Amino acid sequence: MIIGIPPAVSSALTLLILTWFPACSVDRFGRPEWLATRELSTYTWTRVSDQAGFPGGYNFPIFSIKGKIWAFHSQGNWYSEDEGKSWIRAGLPALGLNTGYQQYLQFKDSIYALGAMRGNYLNLKLDSRITRTTDMKTWEVVAQKSELPPRVFYGATVFKGQMWLVGGFDGTAYYNDVWSSIDGIKWTRVAGNCPWAQRCNPSCLVFEGKMWLIGGGIIDGENFNDVWYSADGATWTRATDKTITTPVFGYSAIAFDGKIWLVGANRNGTFKSAMLVSGDGFTWEEQDAPWSPRGGVATCIHGNKMFMTGGKYSVAENGNIRFIYNNDVWCLARGAG
Repeated sequence: MIIGIPPAVSSALTLLILTWFPACSVDRFGRPEWLATRELSTYTWTRVSDQAGFPGGYNFPIFSIKGKIWAFHSQGNWYSEDEGKSWIRAGLPALGLNTGYQQYLQFKDSIYALGAMRGNYLNLKLDSRITRTTDMKTWEVVAQKSELPPRVFYGATVFKGQMWLVGGFDGTAYYNDVWSSIDGIKWTRVAGNCPWAQRCNPSCLVFEGKMWLIGGGIIDGENFNDVWYSADGATWTRATDKTITTPVFGYSAIAFDGKIWLVGANRNGTFKSAMLVSGDGFTWEEQDAPWSPRGGVATCIHGNKMFMTGGKYSVAENGNIRFIYNNDVWCLARGAG
């Protein structure tokens, strides 16, 4: 277990972490192979806030919407108008969605909550209710009962003008199917038995005009390390069977500046200050980061920067494990941030 945290750094301090140089090798498909030495450019992490206005936490999302960064926290909703430096608690009340199990999704300039639940994964009671906010002031029940498949731990993204739900767990079974919806009410099963294994908690995102699925696993079991992509949600191609040798967990997957970033790439039950980065989804490089070790972080793209906050890590104290929950805010950008 990680013991302690790295020495404190000034909130104005920026740390150079990534550098690329040209490379000309090609992969087995004849495309330029992405390596950490490919580009003449740099990326820099900058800590923009030591403590955001919301409490420390993990597995909550942040969004860039209506010109602000929004944090949808279990204890309320906050927004920032100055790129994460200061935060204001919004009048929009906490919805009660358990974001460790189910997800918010940004779709058509609104934030949707996909489903509802009671209990935990050992005793689930699932609801297909779809809720959204369009004005960031009030919640609207779009459908008390929808055709949303009863799931937790699913992957979700927006692709080709639709919401997509991928894989997941219903309290008994794991799934490797794919569903889509244009309104959150009616859902269509696009694929019923994909070539990737049944799983929960896959990361799902859009990159280079395709939908990508990364990792996931089985509760208290195997962690998957594979990467797949699809142009239509029905036909899937495996990009690689492993990002790196050891499966990683607890990361936030996000597309930024022509690359896929897995932010908070932990492994072997240990939290790390690390990311995995790929420019093509096939070849991956690990990069260190200046923030404290953590998993379950929140990320979003706002302007030309990637923002990261939240997450948790653990320390050993007197033979016991204590979790520490974060609310510092960082941004990543080319050059000096």
